[in-house]
Amino acid sequence: MAIAAARRRAASGEPAIVTVDDVTATASQYYGYVVEREQAAAALRHAFEAAGGQSDCMTDAFD
Repeated sequence: MAIAAARRRAASGEPAIVTVDDVTATASQYYGYVVEREQAAAALRHAFEAAGGQSDCMTDAFD
């Protein structure tokens, strides 16, 4: 959901930027979950790797 929201926010022709904080906020807002930053980063890395790197997106999950 955080990746999809980042894509909607991105300007035409620019990559979507999805952060670990976006993932924690989405988990809290939509599901009421408190997710640790490292868990959110791992989930975001998994999503990126499963989709082959998502060349239209950038993230801080690998930092």
